[in-house]
Amino acid sequence: MQDQAINLNQIQLLKNMNDKYRISGAKDFIKENKWFRDKNHRYVLFRGINIGSRSKLHPYLPIFPLQNASPSLENLMKEIEKVNPQIDILVSLGFNIVRLLVMWKAIEPYPNPDLDNLLPEGKQYLNLVNHIVDKLYSKGLFTIIDFHQDLAHDVYGGDGFPDWALAIDLLHGKPLEPSTLKDRYWSTQYNINYLVRHTLQSFWKNDLTNIEMGLKNYPVRTHLEKTIGQTVKFFKTIHGPVDHPAILGYSPFNEPHQVGIDKKLFEEKFLNEFYTNVLEEINKVDDNTFIFIEPRVDWTVYPASGNILNEFSFINNSNQIQTFLLDNSQFVERFASNGVFSFHYYDPWTISYGFLNIPDNMDNKKKEWPTIFSKLNESAISGGLIPFLTEFGGSQDWEKLYSSFPPSNIYHNKQIRAYMDLQFIQIEKYLLNATYWNYDFYNTIDNKDNWNLENFSLLGPNRTPRNLDIIARPYPLYSSAEPQFLSFNLESLYSVIILKGPIVDAPTIIYIPYNIHYKPLFRIWTTNDNVEWNSEQQMLYWYPDKNKLINQIIITPSEDLNESLLPDQSKNFLNNINYRELGNR
Repeated sequence: MQDQAINLNQIQLLKNMNDKYRISGAKDFIKENKWFRDKNHRYVLFRGINIGSRSKLHPYLPIFPLQNASPSLENLMKEIEKVNPQIDILVSLGFNIVRLLVMWKAIEPYPNPDLDNLLPEGKQYLNLVNHIVDKLYSKGLFTIIDFHQDLAHDVYGGDGFPDWALAIDLLHGKPLEPSTLKDRYWSTQYNINYLVRHTLQSFWKNDLTNIEMGLKNYPVRTHLEKTIGQTVKFFKTIHGPVDHPAILGYSPFNEPHQVGIDKKLFEEKFLNEFYTNVLEEINKVDDNTFIFIEPRVDWTVYPASGNILNEFSFINNSNQIQTFLLDNSQFVERFASNGVFSFHYYDPWTISYGFLNIPDNMDNKKKEWPTIFSKLNESAISGGLIPFLTEFGGSQDWEKLYSSFPPSNIYHNKQIRAYMDLQFIQIEKYLLNATYWNYDFYNTIDNKDNWNLENFSLLGPNRTPRNLDIIARPYPLYSSAEPQFLSFNLESLYSVIILKGPIVDAPTIIYIPYNIHYKPLFRIWTTNDNVEWNSEQQMLYWYPDKNKLINQIIITPSEDLNESLLPDQSKNFLNNINYRELGNR
C-alpha cells in the first residue's frame, strides 16, 4: 500500500504539471477522423520508440538486467534507476510515447481456470510492468501496451505465447531442445516451419490440441482475448479510483501472419473475430482507451503467384497494398470511436540486401517510398482509423554499407543514416504518428539486440547512442489548428510547420532539437511571433494568429532566411512574416 501511495503522489504531481502546460493525460485524448485530439481540442502527434527487445527474454520485462532472472520489485527498481540517464535521452529527443512490449507467456503461464480474473503470476508481472509505465510517465512519456509475439514461442526462435499454447499432437511434436538459434532470417520460419504454422493456425481457429498438457479442442484464442481484457482492467484500477493516465491504448497482437490461410479469409474472418472479441472484452472494463489494430503482416508485400512464394516474396508493388480487414462496414463502425490503424514498414529489398551485406540504392527509395507511404496512410484514413506507424527502422550494421547518396556531412556514406532520414521524411510528409524500432538498454557487441542478431537499437554497446541527430527533428506535439505541412531538412536544419483552419486558445507546442542542432541560437520566422521558449524542455509555445486561415512557422539556424532552402509549400505564405532569435547566448 505504501508503494501504491508513492505512485499516486507521483502521478498527481505530473498531472498538476501537465495542467500547468495544458498537456492532457491519456484519458483526455479523443479520436476525430484521422487525428488524436486533446482536451483543449488541439491536434496531437505522437513520436516515440519501441522498448522491448529485453521483453522477449525471461522474465519478459523491457527493463531488467540480463544476468538476473529473478523478477523482484527491488531488482527492477534498482535497474530503472541505472537506466534513468538513457530514459532522459528519449525525453531530450522530443519523444512523447513508448510502445512497451509485454508477453502473454508471463501473464498466463498456465491455462487460467477463471478468465474473469488474472492469475496471481499475471498480477505480479503486470505490477512490475506498471512501475516501468509510471517511470516513463513521470518523464512525460505515454505508453502503448503491446501484446507482442514473433513466431509464437521461443521454442521456435520467437517469443510471446505461453508453453501450453503450443499445438502438439501425434503429427506435430515439440522441438527436442528449446531453440538457441540466432537466426537473422527468423521471419522465414512463418513459411517453412510447419510447427510454427500449426501452432498459429490452431490459435486463429481457436482450436488447440496440446497432448502434453492434456488439452483438446481448447479455446486458446479466447484465453488471449479475455487476458487482454483483464490486463486492461488491471491497469485501469491499479491506482485506485483514478484511471491510469499514462496508457494511450493496447495493441492486441504484433504482426499477425496468415500462416497458410487464404489472406482474404484470414482478415475477413479470423482477424475480424479476434479484434471484435478483444474490443468486447476491453469495453467491459474501459470504453475510453484506444485499440491498435494491425492488418496481416505481409499486406505491404506484393505476392508472387502460383506457389509458396505467394507468402514469401520480397517484391514491392505499391499497387498491391491492400487489406481486407477494413472492407467490412460493421467492423469499421465498431472501431469508429477508438480505432487506430497500426502498421509497420521495413523495406523488403533493403532488408534482403542487408542480409547479404550488399548496399541498396537509396535513390530508389526516394522515388518509391512516397507512393508506398501514401497508400499506407490512405488505407487507414479510408477505414476511418488514425494512422500510426508503430514499427519502422533499420539495422545499425548497415553503417558499413555505402548508400547511393553523394558524400555529405550528414550521411558520411552510411546507408543506415540515409535510410533513417528518408523514413522520417515520409513520416513528416504524411503527418504520421510513429514509434521507431527500437531502444535496447542491453545491446552488446556479440549479441547485438539480444534477439536473433538484430541490431536496430538506437543504443549500441555500453548504452552508446547511435545516429540520434537523425531522430531529433522539430515537430508539433500539440497544434492549435490542423497541421497541413511538416518538413525538416537534416542538412540545412530548416524546418517548416504549416497549420490551417480555426485556432483554439491553447498554444501550439513544438519540440525544437535545440541541444543537438541549434544551440546556442536559432531563429523563427512566423505569421505571429507570440511565442514562449523553454530551453530546458526544448519546447516552443507558439500562439498562431487567429485572424489568419493559414499560419506558418519556419525554424532555421541563426542566419538570414534563405528562401531557396524552403519547400514550395512554405514559399506561398512568406508575406507579413516576423522573425525572432531564440536560445541562450
